[in-house]
Amino acid sequence: MPDLAFFMNLLSVILQYGLIFCIYYFIYLLLKLIYHDLHPALEKKQPELKTANLVVVESNSSLRQDKFAVHTELSIGRGKENDIVIDDTYISHHHAIINRMNNLYVIEDLNSVNHTYLNDQILTKKAYLQSGDIIKIGLVTFKFER
Repeated sequence: MPDLAFFMNLLSVILQYGLIFCIYYFIYLLLKLIYHDLHPALEKKQPELKTANLVVVESNSSLRQDKFAVHTELSIGRGKENDIVIDDTYISHHHAIINRMNNLYVIEDLNSVNHTYLNDQILTKKAYLQSGDIIKIGLVTFKFER
């Protein structure tokens, strides 16, 4: 019978340490979950901001390139000081401008004579651009991409 008492004590000690281990493991998992919940940037890499582009879809004038990156501001017009210079009599010297505001892009017509068209509608005030929007200025048609 002394062997039974020894095994009962041994089993009791093993169960006690097993219970303590389970409690500490549970606390570890709980703290890990709280930490990752409070610091989600550490779990997932933040997506890189893509540069927006104006892609020339149709043009009757000679543009230097067929894709223009929109960083913080992009001016369009006939004047040589613009980012996109379009040598076309239908284009005003300062025709339109695209600005980046909080990772959104806004297009504005600068009171041009022949207007700026956004998705076949005359642009009368500032408008937010969406990927796939079609911008027509004079005889040049652009597609906005993100």
